[in-house]
Amino acid sequence: MTEANLPHGPISAILATLGRPEVLRICLESLSKQTVRVSEVLVIHCGDDAETMAVTKDPHWNEVGLDVRYFHYPERNCAQQRNFGVERAKYDNLLLIDDDEEVDPNWVEELFKPIWSDPKVGATLGNTINQPLATPTLFWRIYRVMLHGRVEGFKPGKLVGAALPNGFPTTAQEPIPCEWIGGGASALRREAFESVGGFASFFTGSSPGEDLDLGYRLSRKWKVYFVPSAKCIHHQSPSGRETTDRHQYLSMRSRFGILTITMGKSRFVALGHIGLWALVQFLSELASLRHGLSRPDLPRAWAGRLRGFLSCVTATDLRG
Repeated sequence: MTEANLPHGPISAILATLGRPEVLRICLESLSKQTVRVSEVLVIHCGDDAETMAVTKDPHWNEVGLDVRYFHYPERNCAQQRNFGVERAKYDNLLLIDDDEEVDPNWVEELFKPIWSDPKVGATLGNTINQPLATPTLFWRIYRVMLHGRVEGFKPGKLVGAALPNGFPTTAQEPIPCEWIGGGASALRREAFESVGGFASFFTGSSPGEDLDLGYRLSRKWKVYFVPSAKCIHHQSPSGRETTDRHQYLSMRSRFGILTITMGKSRFVALGHIGLWALVQFLSELASLRHGLSRPDLPRAWAGRLRGFLSCVTATDLRG
């Protein structure tokens, strides 16, 4: 089927990677088997390995009708890698996917159904079936009730407190309105993406929360849906973008940026939110230790969060 004959126009997939060739091949293979064709995949690679480029240049992709385009990006910044990819994508139907996702054959078709059937739908979020958001523990239930009440605090798809995403019922069968998307498993209308300015510039490094921020801004102008029938599996790769303490440092700064820049909260309110979030996270982690779980990385996580919080207290610019 040619691009001109695709029912709602051709599709561009944006895939940001640090360099994980083994799982990248699995992801590309699953994209090549879709019931609705993906016309191109833009692989935006910020790593130094040669293997990732080699995977993208494999003649197999042309043989199965998948146009894989490779780009190297000089900075390890997931948000900006995705912006870079969208700018170079040829088409207006956009997919965001991580290199360690393996998607069902009807994943693309199911994700785009709400977008193609309603011009007011700007984005959809897929269903990562092997990693649903966990049911809140006691500390997190108290956190939600205290900040948002017994109803709003648990509303599926809502961002609560310090930009904490609520999950969805595992029994859901129909699309559910939501305030966030996942950068590794979502579809977007280019018009919607551009209407909110794409991914925000204040994210650095692995850009934790950049997709939550984008989804929240989209949900203020467009309809955004979680689509339970768009199923995928996340092959959690052990090779992340940074150390535990660095990731937690960036996570604190990202939450502060979402609260102040995106949601318009004062610095004082934002600091209260991220401080309370860090406290509840700390109590939850202590409880896991009491239950016998081994968490050797926790001291580094705590140090990273503390450093991130202090940087938000003194920061005048979240870049860097």
